[in-house]
Amino acid sequence: MSLIVELGGGDNPAANAYADLGFANAHHALRGRDGWAEASEAARTAALLAATLHLDSAFAWKGSRKHPSQPLAWPRRGARDEEGALLTLVPDVVRRACAELALRALDGPLTPDIAPGGQPLREKAGEVEIAYAPGASPLPRHPAIERMLAGLVRPPEPLERA
Repeated sequence: MSLIVELGGGDNPAANAYADLGFANAHHALRGRDGWAEASEAARTAALLAATLHLDSAFAWKGSRKHPSQPLAWPRRGARDEEGALLTLVPDVVRRACAELALRALDGPLTPDIAPGGQPLREKAGEVEIAYAPGASPLPRHPAIERMLAGLVRPPEPLERA
């Protein structure tokens, strides 16, 4: 599958990525990340598609889709950055987050499947044993990406108590 980058109009029903290979290649080259350049073009393309899907499914963005039928979450109406500026296109920080997540996607799924039966309490491999705190999410988190996007994401809904 080829990358069809969302340019900001929100009116391309085939759009499937927030960043293209050129953007991601330059982003990672600037940071000296050889692993990105060493991956095949097909692997980098698949990683950008996975990163875009993760961005759209893992974050509750401010505002609403610019066009109700657009395939991606961005561009949006009513979304503002932390300084109050209206965001009418796909923000550069979303493109950078896509490139960052794509690098991680080269190593495996960004949101792996979870085995049925709940969250493991202990994991042991030989002498190494890991126990997770109660209530800890079994899904991987990406704190650096979360911080990058904090100004674009709605705050979490408060939990209702019975």
